[in-house]
Amino acid sequence: MRKITIGMAHHTDFHGAYFSIQDICKELVFNDRQDLLDRLEFLIIENANDNDHGQAVKNFKNSTGLGEKFRIIDLEENYGTSCTRNKIIEEANTEFVLVMDCHVFLCPVVEVLEKLFNFIDEYPNTKNLYQGPLVYDNMKGDATHFNDEWGSGMWGRWGSAWSCKCGNTNFSVKNVDNKCCFLDLVNQKQIKECSFCNSVFNNDLGFSGHEQTLLNSKIKRIGKNKNDTPFEIFSQGLGMFFTAKKHWLGFNDHCKGFGGEECYIHEKYRKNGRKAICLPFLKWLHRFQRPDGVKYELTLENKVRNYILEFTELGLDLGPLKLHFLQEMKLEPNKFINFVEEAKQIYGN
Repeated sequence: MRKITIGMAHHTDFHGAYFSIQDICKELVFNDRQDLLDRLEFLIIENANDNDHGQAVKNFKNSTGLGEKFRIIDLEENYGTSCTRNKIIEEANTEFVLVMDCHVFLCPVVEVLEKLFNFIDEYPNTKNLYQGPLVYDNMKGDATHFNDEWGSGMWGRWGSAWSCKCGNTNFSVKNVDNKCCFLDLVNQKQIKECSFCNSVFNNDLGFSGHEQTLLNSKIKRIGKNKNDTPFEIFSQGLGMFFTAKKHWLGFNDHCKGFGGEECYIHEKYRKNGRKAICLPFLKWLHRFQRPDGVKYELTLENKVRNYILEFTELGLDLGPLKLHFLQEMKLEPNKFINFVEEAKQIYGN
């Protein structure tokens, strides 16, 4: 019987960790699904064990009654989202790992986990990277993926997946000067017509209200219905992702601090002949607001350094990265140059 580790990286967010784990446990217990709970293990990688939040998480673990099915491992030698997420998968005792931020909810818990177990039973040897739609706070809207765009110091912007009325061409819609720009869902290249049925995509269509226009044209929104067929995507936010432990390709070992993993890890999978897949049933709700402030180190410099290391590792063009951070984010040019030199020393190119 295959099992799943639910792993979280934790840094000064006891409230989030508590509610994310207890939400799963209470739903399984009070819906009489001990069978699902028995196939789960919980793992927290603690990246700030010397404060009250870190101690509170350890106290919480001892009160759950989960015993060895709930582990906490301190990570003191490195800090950041890349190393802690790598550590989750490294330390997992199960074949598959669901990595989620310590402030994420499954939507809904029982159904998501039941479908996820059915999925790994059907595809035990999969090597792909799996994610699901982000559910908005209003519980109505969602985002199935990231488009290949830069904004606010980050690679990737939320998008919604669509499929041509023939069902053979999946695409996303980007706002370009208040007009719709239709993009292939995976390679993100602009498309003007379906290569299967020759339907024309109107790139002069106004972006405002375009959803209803597409629906009226019998173009289908995909990923919103939990029973939709899984489909390949360019990228997605990493608040939650799913992988087979032995096939995990890993975040860059030299990264530190917060940021830079989105889109990079998906490109890494493609370069290794694998895919990034959206599982429509794997829906998740993410708490973005932090009224008490972010307690870990969050700097533009760390993000830029991480991206440069990752782009150099994969042999990607630094041009878009340089354009965004120097011209739009106003990073000092010398800092960019120094990070590039560091990457050259590491990778020899």
